[in-house]
Amino acid sequence: MMGRVKKELWIGTAVFIVFAVLGALLSEVGITFLSRIVIMALYALSFNLMFGYAGMSSVGHALYFGFGGYALMVYLTKLQVPLLPACILSVLTVIPVAWFLGTACLKNNMLTFSFLTMGLCTTVQLVLYKTAQLGGTVGFTYYFLPSWMSGYRQLFFFILICAGICAVLIYLLVQSPYVQMLKGIRENDERMTFLGVNVRKMRVSIFVISAVFANIAGILYAFRNSGAYTTSLDANVSMQAIMMCVVGGRSVFLGPVLGSVIITTIQNYLSVKTMYYEGIIGVIIVLTAYYLREGLLGKGGPLDKLVKRLHRRQDRPAGHDSE
Repeated sequence: MMGRVKKELWIGTAVFIVFAVLGALLSEVGITFLSRIVIMALYALSFNLMFGYAGMSSVGHALYFGFGGYALMVYLTKLQVPLLPACILSVLTVIPVAWFLGTACLKNNMLTFSFLTMGLCTTVQLVLYKTAQLGGTVGFTYYFLPSWMSGYRQLFFFILICAGICAVLIYLLVQSPYVQMLKGIRENDERMTFLGVNVRKMRVSIFVISAVFANIAGILYAFRNSGAYTTSLDANVSMQAIMMCVVGGRSVFLGPVLGSVIITTIQNYLSVKTMYYEGIIGVIIVLTAYYLREGLLGKGGPLDKLVKRLHRRQDRPAGHDSE
């Protein structure tokens, strides 16, 4: 157990260093793209708290991603709150909202939960779209970055550090007994109920925690784009979270991070090359779900097989190959 944890920490540290090195070397265009990958990685990690560990397939997770940016813009532009308190208030505001909506959506089974989350996200997006006071179809465009963050490279490292801190907090949460109980609920909620666990409260709590981290990702997205826009609540943003976890591997902590790199890269590259890029991504998802049920990093995936093959070669006795 400790060996696996140390290995994951080393790999996570290496990934962070790679992003930092790329941030120091790439041009503005490359860094802008890299910052999107980092933000979407945090967004996917937040979603996987529900999806991978609790078995809750929300189809409206973009609601909290978009909420982060919109709440920040409202505090900054409408209420004239300074930047740091506005960020803190945006995070605090999403907690009662997510608790109320999560409690309502989790009154029935998981299928109903999925449809309710999707309907709520679509409804909120339409309300924002029709409300001129909240930006309407245009959204909020407001340059609010302080002078020390005005450069694109400084902004990227701020986003990377914030996302890295959140990733560490999520990892510590994943290693806790709390998430182990959620795994038990995912596998057999009736048995956990017989053991005295309040399954509904556990699901609502992870729903709120997941929403908080998605909200932080939305705030960072607002930093990157100098504003908040209705497209951040699109249904395809919710589907991106699912795709990233499925492709990378929802049973492995770094799976959603790998998924965010792959899906974001494909989307940005193919959207320029062809108008049918969404169909290509759909085919990738279908093939992954059919042939790699645990994702690229999951058990039985190609990367997992590669690591095991390397371990077997290292453990092979000296002189074995010469026989």
